[in-house]
Amino acid sequence: MELSIITSLPEKSARDLPRVVNRLLGQTFLYRDKEEDKDDYYFVHRHRLACESALELTGFSLLHDDYHNIFQTLSVFSYCRARYKLDETLLILVLRKLYEEHSERLSLAQDPVVTIGEVREEYRTITGKERDLGITQYEQLLRRLRSMGLLDTLNGRTIDVHDAEARLRLRGSIRMILPIQTVDELDAWMRKYRASGAEEEDEL
Repeated sequence: MELSIITSLPEKSARDLPRVVNRLLGQTFLYRDKEEDKDDYYFVHRHRLACESALELTGFSLLHDDYHNIFQTLSVFSYCRARYKLDETLLILVLRKLYEEHSERLSLAQDPVVTIGEVREEYRTITGKERDLGITQYEQLLRRLRSMGLLDTLNGRTIDVHDAEARLRLRGSIRMILPIQTVDELDAWMRKYRASGAEEEDEL
């Protein structure tokens, strides 16, 4: 860790560093293609070593997805890891599976788009109809995943789970939050959670 990298920053960048690092810690992801993230994304890109050093002091590492141009912070300790209930983990798995299936048909620069109907059908397929979620649960889960930056709505800001044709854009961060490298790994996760019967928590 080189503290001199931080202390040698230009005055304005030194003033901005605490705010940008705090934002990274607060929202986990920074996207180059999101208007509200763009300036801070490029700040991290320009001063990556300083940001890495500042994050290292607090026990976090800085990751970058070159494919989707996303920065992510990740705690190296368990204290700050997000813990998800079973239904939340299952829905993240569903989105990851849909992401992989749809991205095979797209160009490198595109994020896949799915419908609410596809998400609900895939959830039923993976978990069994007896574990299907209610309308309120779907809305709450999808809103949380949107607040984490894993998806965007394309039909306004409201998530209307009554509308099976409502579209969701799946962000590349869905691949970063669930670091599965192969289809076999994804299938193993699916089998694990299909067999889970209790409302347990998992750490991602």
